[in-house]
Amino acid sequence: MPSILRSVTKRFFIIITVVVTVLFLLSCAAWFIPPGKYWWLALLGVGFAFLFFSTFLLFIFWIIFRSRWLMLPLVVLMIGWKPIHAFFAIHPLAGSSIHKAPGSIRIMQWNVARFDEMTYLPRSGKSKRREILEYVRKQDPDIICMQEFLESNNLKLLDANTPFFRDSLGFKYFSYAMDHRRPDKRYEHGIAIFSKYPIRNTGRWKFRGPKALKGDESYIYADIDVKGETIRVFTTHLQSLLFTRTEFKNVEDIKKGSDSTIEKSWAIFRKFRQAYGLRQQQADLVREQMDKSPFPTIICGDFNDVPNSYAYHRIKGDLLDVFTEKGFGIGRTFSSISPTLRIDYIMADQRFKVLQCRNPHPALSDHFPVIADLVLENPE
Repeated sequence: MPSILRSVTKRFFIIITVVVTVLFLLSCAAWFIPPGKYWWLALLGVGFAFLFFSTFLLFIFWIIFRSRWLMLPLVVLMIGWKPIHAFFAIHPLAGSSIHKAPGSIRIMQWNVARFDEMTYLPRSGKSKRREILEYVRKQDPDIICMQEFLESNNLKLLDANTPFFRDSLGFKYFSYAMDHRRPDKRYEHGIAIFSKYPIRNTGRWKFRGPKALKGDESYIYADIDVKGETIRVFTTHLQSLLFTRTEFKNVEDIKKGSDSTIEKSWAIFRKFRQAYGLRQQQADLVREQMDKSPFPTIICGDFNDVPNSYAYHRIKGDLLDVFTEKGFGIGRTFSSISPTLRIDYIMADQRFKVLQCRNPHPALSDHFPVIADLVLENPE
């Protein structure tokens, strides 16, 4: 009887190993396969963290039992090394400091969630606007890219933000693209690049998605003169899932296994499918413009997608992901849904050297900032 039990148990773990490793390989393939058609494969990419850790634990399990089956998860982990490295940065000794090295350029990326001004009554003093602005001041970036940047059109209701960045924070140069405006024109929001160095030229394009889904937002660039050398900085905000508060609650209910899990899951899947198709188109358009840049390029943005996604891989190309260059761990940048979501990025031309990357977690927006210090080593 014990031998039969051992045999059944072993077969069970063999089946589990095969299933998990196959799913892990498919999640790795999400890098290369356009998600517009194969959205279910991209959805596996969202579970990359779980599949990676499961594959690694199965590898340890088979080592403990000294079985040749350890080779299957080992080979699969080796095949998936690049997506693993994009997901988990391995520089525990890199260190980071709020102090900026002489001669470096500090870049900051942050989705500021409209400075939280939408949450409270105008002029209530309860929003996090002032705290966000003070936090930016303390970080002392030379260039900052922001998404969901809110600007007031009625100073009796809301304070203006662009003048504050210019006059109080020292960002004399900026490029701002308004993507959404209230019908009563009280306020608007979009994406922005602010710079303490001179901006010599700017460009703007609009995505071709449906306006009702906010699929027509902008991607912009600014050519910035940094001590006599021109760099081109892009920023964008790729298609969001557009989750409502109810849908965020549904995600939590799904985690708990509530009675309506299947119904709620299908509603969530439809949102994922819709967003994947639009992000594929948007990533292709951004890459097309980046390839035309005559200058060393940096892109900062809220991609709304994880590091093993098509959007990440398409935009990154041969650029340096500053977090994988100098970070450690998962680098979470979104506060909801899952602790493994890194969806905000700074990527730089290989002519830059990454000195440090920081991923602080101030409780000021639903996104966390990414901050990097760079040096342009070879401008030609």
